[in-house]
Amino acid sequence: MVRLYSIKDKVAVVTGGAQSLGLCIARQLAQMGAKVVIGDIRSSGADAVVEINKEFGPNTAVFQQCDVTDSSALHALIDLATIRFGQLDILVNNAGILDKPWNLDPSGETALACININFSALVDGTNYALHLWNQVEGSRGVVINIGSIAAYCPMEYLATYTATKAAVAAYTKSLSGLAPKVRVNAVAPSWIETKLLEAEHIGRNHFTIKKYGLLQPQQVVDQVVRLIEDESFAGDIIIIRNGDEPKLCKLPNATDMMAIITSEDN
Repeated sequence: MVRLYSIKDKVAVVTGGAQSLGLCIARQLAQMGAKVVIGDIRSSGADAVVEINKEFGPNTAVFQQCDVTDSSALHALIDLATIRFGQLDILVNNAGILDKPWNLDPSGETALACININFSALVDGTNYALHLWNQVEGSRGVVINIGSIAAYCPMEYLATYTATKAAVAAYTKSLSGLAPKVRVNAVAPSWIETKLLEAEHIGRNHFTIKKYGLLQPQQVVDQVVRLIEDESFAGDIIIIRNGDEPKLCKLPNATDMMAIITSEDN
């Protein structure tokens, strides 16, 4: 029988939560009874929180403007969960951007920002949360990383983005051994109906979107909730493609690999 982790009365931090997928995740968690701390570089998150509190009750959500590449600001955002609501239970690393093809990024600025936001900040936030949970005896936590199917489909026109999402997948798998105290999981969706589609080199007429279609944010949110609630998931990644049932990634996790290595050594 599957053991379920109740989201009700938990406290979640969602980065990049002011719009699109991040806001959908924050709203879903609030609807399920969680308190939510939303962080985003966009100030529009303040308006989003007003609406969440109107719909789900006062003091359900708070917003703090945050550039996740600023380590002190990111740590302060995570600390806000404890300061405002008394605990930290869930961290959703959602903040992310696309890079540009090399010929549209002559200085490499976009590529570097993509690495810093999509992966470096994700590791920084996760590492900080792990230390917080380690300081409290009996505490438990869940980390959800927003990856991409791009991790498994190298794409020249999004080379750095693809690399960061591959890194997210490897990082997620590598932390499977932290369970049951902390469960780290990820979703790896194909293109989603979000603001990222507005990038000048993508757009809705991009050949991959025409061929494979678009996921609706709720399809991804449903799998995020699944990974939080189902306590059997640890170091797991769910691949989500338009028109297909979500599939659990079959690549081995860290404990599987250690067993293989140990048996080969013997």
